[in-house]
Amino acid sequence: MYKLILCDLDATLLDDNKNIPNINIVNIKKAIDKGCRFVLSSGRSNMSLNNFNKELGLNVKGCYCIGYNGGIIYEVDSLRVLIEHLLEGKFAVKAVRLCREYNVDLMVYYNERLYFEKPSERINLYAKRSKLIPIQVDNLENVCANDVSKVIIIGRNCILKDIEGEVYNRKMDSEMTTFFSADDLYEFNPLNIDKGTALDELSNILKIDKSKIIAIGDNMNDISMIRKAGLGVAVRNGTDEIKAAADYITEKTNNEGAVAEVIEKFVLNM
Repeated sequence: MYKLILCDLDATLLDDNKNIPNINIVNIKKAIDKGCRFVLSSGRSNMSLNNFNKELGLNVKGCYCIGYNGGIIYEVDSLRVLIEHLLEGKFAVKAVRLCREYNVDLMVYYNERLYFEKPSERINLYAKRSKLIPIQVDNLENVCANDVSKVIIIGRNCILKDIEGEVYNRKMDSEMTTFFSADDLYEFNPLNIDKGTALDELSNILKIDKSKIIAIGDNMNDISMIRKAGLGVAVRNGTDEIKAAADYITEKTNNEGAVAEVIEKFVLNM
């Protein structure tokens, strides 16, 4: 029997309207009742994830959460941080300076706050969906005087791909881990830290063998945990790359309760 499910949030657990389909909630509770832990593993901040943990009834003792694409692991009830990895400030500054060369919206997460320089509709929408109140500053480089959780940009996919190419041209991939978390989101994270490393760390904390873990996701930032889990699952609406890495592809999309399908097939009926 599988003992732990690590589940991405956006476009996986959530539908396109950023709501959790009721069938997912029902089956998650059934899985927990059967002895299978359920842990959100997201690129979102812990501040944003806490709202969804409450909705799922996971804000109780013995529940855990992974945020910032593996940058943080914490206890949901106490909010006590068990493991935290930060992006060095000097590398965050390099990311900020690179992104300023392009027509993108730029943000930095630091000390449980979201910072930005120039207001935009895309930033407003991102903050609203993340249930955060962003803080405007004159210069994000000043925020990056400290080590930060991550740098994230919003923009057209073609522009973000140009930035990704420049990351490799400038050899910045030797200083930080970068990837797409959605078609319009590109992130700069601590070097060699991702959802896969978080899977390793949480499995050690809980003493659960990786063969007993299910990982579910839809995008490039989910591939590392999908490859390491005993059962790696891509939702039907996921990217071609993640489907190629998965052991199982759901018949349903995120809008139809793909997570509930996985639980029904691999936990409740096993």
